Amino acid sequence: MCSIKRHALAAVLLCAFSAGCTDDDQGKGDLHTAVSRCFARYPFRKGTAYDRFTCITNAHLRYGPSAVGTNYDLISQVDLASLRIGLDVDAGTLSVPEAEKELHWVTTKAQTQAIGRINPNPAATMPPHRSATGSTR
Repeated sequence: MCSIKRHALAAVLLCAFSAGCTDDDQGKGDLHTAVSRCFARYPFRKGTAYDRFTCITNAHLRYGPSAVGTNYDLISQVDLASLRIGLDVDAGTLSVPEAEKELHWVTTKAQTQAIGRINPNPAATMPPHRSATGSTR
């Protein structure tokens, strides 16, 4: 029964999360700070997935998509991945080091996508001595 309540809570939060909020933090980094506090308060360990996800979702509801801008959808994907990874830790199918590695991979992928949106030419983001194919000049 508790599991059903937690899944229902997650569904409600996801619906509210997607609606967002328009309270912009004007680039002060308040949203990032709030999310970082969630990870500090609820680190990856068994039984913390929903608490961490709820904390992060509340931060996003407070600051809204305008605090992040055009990459809000990527932030949402990272948050959902964090929940999935946390649930895997809760279930015992992932160790904490594996969970941290998974979240790092997801975050790096989202950052790469965000950079690609800003600059669709991957060669322009590489150091001058390398091309998009990785060959040296």
